[in-house]
Amino acid sequence: MNENPANSKLKFPSQSDYDSRVARARTAMKQEGIDVLALSSFDNHRFFAGLDGIATVRPVWFVLPRDGAPAFVSPRIEAPEIRAQCSVPVAIEWVEWKEPAAPPMSFAAALAEHIGKVAPQARTIGVDFDATSARNLGLVRDALGGDRIRDVTDMLREVRRRKDAATIGVVRRCADIAAWQFKASCEAVAPGVPEWKVALASRTAAMERAAEWWNGDENHSPLLQGIHVMGGGSVRSARAHAVAAGRPMREGEILQLCYCGRPFFGHGICFDRPVQVGSAPIPADVRKIVDVAREAQEAALATVRPGVTTGDVHAAAVAVIGRHGWDRAMQHRTGRGIGLSDPEFPEIKANDPTVLEPGMLLGIEPGVYVDGVGGARFGDTIVVTESGYEPLTPLGLGRGI
Repeated sequence: MNENPANSKLKFPSQSDYDSRVARARTAMKQEGIDVLALSSFDNHRFFAGLDGIATVRPVWFVLPRDGAPAFVSPRIEAPEIRAQCSVPVAIEWVEWKEPAAPPMSFAAALAEHIGKVAPQARTIGVDFDATSARNLGLVRDALGGDRIRDVTDMLREVRRRKDAATIGVVRRCADIAAWQFKASCEAVAPGVPEWKVALASRTAAMERAAEWWNGDENHSPLLQGIHVMGGGSVRSARAHAVAAGRPMREGEILQLCYCGRPFFGHGICFDRPVQVGSAPIPADVRKIVDVAREAQEAALATVRPGVTTGDVHAAAVAVIGRHGWDRAMQHRTGRGIGLSDPEFPEIKANDPTVLEPGMLLGIEPGVYVDGVGGARFGDTIVVTESGYEPLTPLGLGRGI
């Protein structure tokens, strides 16, 4: 990456960071009895190798023997991008268009050939089931032997649970981009304007700011990843995941904004705010929803510190909402882990026993949704510290609606 000198204080993953992540995975492999990993998740590719923005049409495999160098097994069409973006080599390319078939014709045959070379005695092969389609998993089992395949989804979640400084540095960039999105969205919000035009302003701001962060890097795209969640009025704002559509905004209502995509280097973010449309006062019943949503988030944030469970954080938010007379106003958990996957581990939900630790990245975003009246949520990304938390998104921005 061509680091922007004006932003050089923020850390970006180095080869040392990737080496450290691979070492953590190998420690977990020894504990779990895994001889070699074969990972198809692009989140894992990005985490272990820095591979970013590869088309997801054909399976690409990151192969990590317990003893030996990591490598990719790739379709030929993606191999040049992999070589341009990261230092992990492409050990074998598979092709799909030749007739008659010449080996390795399929990804499964190529994967089996490579693992046969680097780990010929492997008894257990770990695959990330959460990112591998049932069809591809079946082909892998046929090629490698079903009794050797094990799901390592949970193991990898543990490897990625506590974030290193490099991950936090990238998410700080995401938080910066989300703030730019919010400001651009607010400038576009007005009576009569359809939601999609607000989303367009937001996406443009995100890409422009990401392009500044990338500073001319020719192998990484500033394109925003993810849908644009946005809904206004008494019906659409009460649907937590309404996507920006053609409904024109109206005077005196709220537009609920959510920036939960992946604005930079495939890393996620949590930043949610309700915005007032026009200058007319918000109706009293909608005002109550907004105020309680804000109070619920503040109660959840006040609970965050090492040793507290994610269930306790959720309970603090729910208690506020219940105290105001709503028992079915939640449509989702209070929050989730932030990182490369969405959602990332842990989940902040009822009775969850996960204990918070320093270094965890979390999105705290309880919401209040009342059919026929409206909905609102305040969401922010934080990192758990030794004594509490540090906000990465600007807590004060858009809070005074």
